[in-house]
Amino acid sequence: MQHRQKDDKKAMGLWTATSIGVGAMIGAGIFALMGIAVQIAGKFAYLSFIVAGIIAALTSYSVSRLAVKFPSKGGPVEYLNKAYGKGTFAGGLNIAMWLGYLIVTSLYAKAFGEYGTALLGMEDSSFLLPILSSSIVILFVFINFIGASLVGKSELVTVLVKTGVLLLFCAVGLTTVQTEELMAATSFRFSDVVFASGVIFMSYEGFGLVANTAEDLRKPSKNLPIALFLSVGIVMLIYIFATVVVVGNLSLPEIENAKEYVLAEAARPLLGSLGFEIMAIAALFSTASAINATIYGPVNMVQETSKANQLPYFFTKDLFGHQSGIALLITGGIVLLITNTLNLESIAEVGSLVFLMIYTAVNIANFKLRHQTKSKIWLVMLGISGTTFAFGALFYYQWQKGSLSISVFLGLILLCFIYEWFFQQKKELR
Repeated sequence: MQHRQKDDKKAMGLWTATSIGVGAMIGAGIFALMGIAVQIAGKFAYLSFIVAGIIAALTSYSVSRLAVKFPSKGGPVEYLNKAYGKGTFAGGLNIAMWLGYLIVTSLYAKAFGEYGTALLGMEDSSFLLPILSSSIVILFVFINFIGASLVGKSELVTVLVKTGVLLLFCAVGLTTVQTEELMAATSFRFSDVVFASGVIFMSYEGFGLVANTAEDLRKPSKNLPIALFLSVGIVMLIYIFATVVVVGNLSLPEIENAKEYVLAEAARPLLGSLGFEIMAIAALFSTASAINATIYGPVNMVQETSKANQLPYFFTKDLFGHQSGIALLITGGIVLLITNTLNLESIAEVGSLVFLMIYTAVNIANFKLRHQTKSKIWLVMLGISGTTFAFGALFYYQWQKGSLSISVFLGLILLCFIYEWFFQQKKELR
């Protein structure tokens, strides 16, 4: 009875947790990655969102079991440390995960710039794009310094607006889909679908944030897995319908020409220039919100990693009266560097490789801890197979086309583990 009363006092129910997952996933990723998915998989891009969604759902099982057993606001940082110990391997993965979130933030910043220039009719401006992309990052770093709680209170409104606009886009767009455009895809290559699913995995990476609700969720052993699967399923349906609307209303050349802001371009046949402007503004709204959330989140991640003695305590120091202000400033600086050195596609490719690697490690962590988490081994193995396969396919795709993303990814991961090895050695000598 006492346990039940304590559980009832928890603030969060099933649908609240589900809305957190939907809000974390939907919006910025789809605005940024839709055009890239169609570029790779053509008219069958919607299948890529199904494949990536299934991989995310399978991984959700491991995440939910780990979160119920080891509830922590640090999320995967805690699971990796439990499974692999607080040494070089887990530390390297945790630093890589931090960089992964910085890459995601850079993706959103780049998308903000692309939609902003499109809205102003200056798509080809090499001058305005970096200014808009950098300014939005600087703005939210500044806002986090002076009071992130003010922005946090508007997150629910942001989620409702961006989800509502996308649902309206799907509802109106499905009525104007041109069947000849859908039928224009004469050649089907499953390999292209798999490659695209690897790239767009980042549009689902937010599902992991549902696990952070474990401490505040009523009946977490029951509600957490349901919230994860529900959020992935809802988002997958919206992504599929949005993709069908895009490929059903635009030709492949039109999508290629507007791949950085393709959702706004797809709204033009539906509602004319007004439709374009509404979707572009929704994209700005959505990407700005996502930038705020993904700048704030990694700062907490750095704190947890520092507490585990895998990063210097320096990262937790105050600056300008802000707790962990040093981490916030370094986070903003790295985001600006990535945003202004890589293009949208390269950022997406590197980011997806990082998260597929991290979630493979999380799935394996659950395998190692399966007796404690009471997980079904066949579901865990499916999760490991899914993320490993997607990672391998994306790595092969980038290798084949000689992408710079491979070198950037390998360089970043190597730096993470080399740094952590030296840090651990130095710590042992003290």
